[in-house]
Amino acid sequence: MNRDTQLQSIRPQITVEDLTNEPMEHFQNHTLRQVLKLQNDALLAICKDFLQTKYKNFEGRDQTIKNSLLHEALKTDQALKKLLYGMVIGHFTSDELNFYILHKSEINKRLVEFIFKRLSTQLSF
Repeated sequence: MNRDTQLQSIRPQITVEDLTNEPMEHFQNHTLRQVLKLQNDALLAICKDFLQTKYKNFEGRDQTIKNSLLHEALKTDQALKKLLYGMVIGHFTSDELNFYILHKSEINKRLVEFIFKRLSTQLSF
């Protein structure tokens, strides 16, 4: 079994219908969503650690403040973004990696949005 087959075999299956035939929508629905679900616990752990380290008394803050701090960190902290991108990109197959390289800017924007939406609902302690 090659690496691509192994990667695809460990991904959770998510049923999402593509509303258009756009390659970016297909990539988003059949790659990004699956990898983000697979990596959810690791992404959450990294973000929690980052936020607790960077912002004193993070756990005791209101949920709205936590979401705001997460959003700000994902917008401005390049090291955090690169770490999170790497956690996702490392689970791409060869073909998906080639597609990512061609559309890196657009996919990175979508990744930040997806990560924020996914993690903001899970940041309560």
